[in-house]
Amino acid sequence: MHQSERDTLLVPTDFSDVSGFAVDHAVEIARLFNHRICLLHVTGRKEAGTEAHIRKQEALQNLAEAIGRRTGLNVSYLTEEGSIFNTISEVADRIAAEFIVMGIHGKKGVQHLVGSYAYKVVCSANVPVLVVKHMHHHVGYHNIVVPVDFSRESTQKITQAILFARYFNAKVRVFGFLSSENKAKIIKKEALLKSVTDVFRKQRIPVTTDLLVRPGHDWAEALMKFADGIDADLIMIVAEKGARIPEIFGSNAAERIIDKADVPVLTFAPLAGEPTGYSTRKAALRPFVDPLGLFDHAGEEPE
Repeated sequence: MHQSERDTLLVPTDFSDVSGFAVDHAVEIARLFNHRICLLHVTGRKEAGTEAHIRKQEALQNLAEAIGRRTGLNVSYLTEEGSIFNTISEVADRIAAEFIVMGIHGKKGVQHLVGSYAYKVVCSANVPVLVVKHMHHHVGYHNIVVPVDFSRESTQKITQAILFARYFNAKVRVFGFLSSENKAKIIKKEALLKSVTDVFRKQRIPVTTDLLVRPGHDWAEALMKFADGIDADLIMIVAEKGARIPEIFGSNAAERIIDKADVPVLTFAPLAGEPTGYSTRKAALRPFVDPLGLFDHAGEEPE
């Protein structure tokens, strides 16, 4: 299977409830973006060819056909051998997926390992990953939180947020955080947030701006509390390959957000430019670098 355009959503499934939630989210997005869906089940090498493997292949085929009949969408399926996080990202590249939609359990007892797998997928993937934990209870994403700092990677979310907001007729909530009460930093942060907000307004996207100054508080916890407080539908963050988190003020914050946030999280690996063969006409998610000229050095937070 290979598409000349990036018009496929890859949905890993282990036939669990949260995998079903991921399918629900993918169906909603596929309808609006006119995309295809590809279901993926990853098996271990020891399972290949066994009766259990054959039953899972049949179940996957039946699931794909049922989703196609119910939604009218083009739904295909694949079974692959290998490790979960490596295989998911490899298949996404092979089929030129637009992005990955993945359901996880989050940190509840031993299930926190599932969240850790999700973070490894995010860091290894070359395409955005939408992580969900709950059923899709509404149509679209109408309240999108976009955290912004001074890094090069942080600005990459702005185009994606504009595109999502247009498709879903959503409001964007630009979010800034400072753990310092330094007046110079606050002034710079306010100027940055105003510049970002102006970009959305010029695109006629409803937008609000919030700057939280909380000395001694955790960035990730503040973001999740803010998202819950405004009943957000989606959080957009950037997680860099190799587990570096360029936009987060503290180690492993992206992993904690992915694991603990009840709100769906759309993550992007920072890219310096368009991948070869990437369609700028149809692609829903296009990276770009420093459209506002807001920094001098990538990833540096101004003093």
